[in-house]
Formats: sequence, structure tokens, C-alpha cells
Amino acid sequence: MSLFEDVMSLAVQMPMAERERLARALGLNAHTRGAGTTLTLNAFVSQPAEDAASWRARETGHAVLDTRSTATDINVIGPAAIYALHVQGPLAGTVAGTVAGSVVETHESLPLASALPQGSPVVAAPDVVLGLAAGDNRLHAFWTNGPVEVRLATASYLALLQTARDETEAKRMGNFVQPFAVLSLGPMASSRAVELMARRGVAPLGALDALAAATALAHEIPLVALDGAPYAGIAELQVVRPF
Repeated sequence: MSLFEDVMSLAVQMPMAERERLARALGLNAHTRGAGTTLTLNAFVSQPAEDAASWRARETGHAVLDTRSTATDINVIGPAAIYALHVQGPLAGTVAGTVAGSVVETHESLPLASALPQGSPVVAAPDVVLGLAAGDNRLHAFWTNGPVEVRLATASYLALLQTARDETEAKRMGNFVQPFAVLSLGPMASSRAVELMARRGVAPLGALDALAAATALAHEIPLVALDGAPYAGIAELQVVRPF
């Protein structure tokens, strides 16, 4: 990997405030970028402006799963593609019920994602993705207008895909991930997940939850989750709640 790619790999993980500092250090001030604008990753590389995660193609095979081929001819992409997809069905009584009740105490003990610096990157845990598909309107607001930059772990994407009941739903899930970076499972995350499951914590840690946590640790960014109990024994992991 080139030095430029190494720098890019770090830059895409930086909170917005840190990107602004880097921009100033590189001389990309408001005068050169236009007054009132904020630094995006497009300031570092020349990529098509219409791609909300324009750095994704450059990072494919290193830190980010290439999801460009998953798009379909369905017009709706992003959170709207799966919102309330399982409002009636197998997830309605499980994920939606969990979101509404059983994890409230644990949920409220976590710091809010909004307490992080504006635009900070976070990895979405599987329950934050499944809750959106279950139709939770608070999660819909978080995904569409949240204060942080949400990224998906491959494990969270897999957790969603395994709930698809037919090809159409699977295609909608592919459209959902289009605007987001999907952080792939490198050797560091994979081996860390094994370590986390072997260590265990206060609550049982499922395989996909362990992989999501390990992804957040490997990329050194917080994990946003509804239920913090499975991650309670991972002292080095910062867990925040979406609302």
C-alpha cells in the first residue's frame, strides 16, 4: 500500500473536527473551499461528487466492502429502502419489542452518540440496523438525520441480509447500504472477534456482535448500539446509544 493510501485510510476515520484541523494544516481553508463549507473527504481526493462515500472505491479491498454492485433499479436507497421492512413479520415481535422495552435500562446507561463531536464516525451494531428494518421511528430519525457519520460493519450487513425473505428484500437491503461505508473484516478484526467471544462478558456475545465490536476496535471508532450489555466486558470499546 502506498503512503497516500495509508494516509487516506486514517483520514476517513477522523471525526469532522479533526478533518477540519487537517484541512487547515494543508491550507484548505474556507477561502480555498468556499465560505461556510466543511471539509469532506472530497477535499483530499478527486472523486465524483454524487457519491456520498466517494473514498469507498479507493479503499475497496483494504478497509471497505465494495457494495456498488448491490444497487438495483429500485429508486429508493439508504434508510428508506429498509425502514419498516419487517414491521409485520418475523422481526416485528423480536427486534421491535426489544427496542421498545427490554433494553431500555441498558440503553439509557450508555452515553448518547450526540455527545460525540459533530460528524464523528461510528460503527452501527446489528441491533441498530435491525431496529430500522423493524420500523422504529427513533432509529429512522437517527439514520436519516443523526449527528454522527454512520458506518456499517460487514457483520451488521450480514445480520440484516439473513432476515431477507426473498430476493426483492435482499435487493432492498443492497440499496440500503449504498450511501454508507461498509467496513470489511480484515485479519485484525477477525482475530479480535475470536478473542472477544473467548473472553465473553456480562452477557453472551453473539458471533455477529463480536465481529461488529471487533470492527469498531480495529478502526478505533465507537460502536453505536441499542443494547450495551453484550459489550459490557470490553473495556477498550466505546459504546454509545443512538437516542
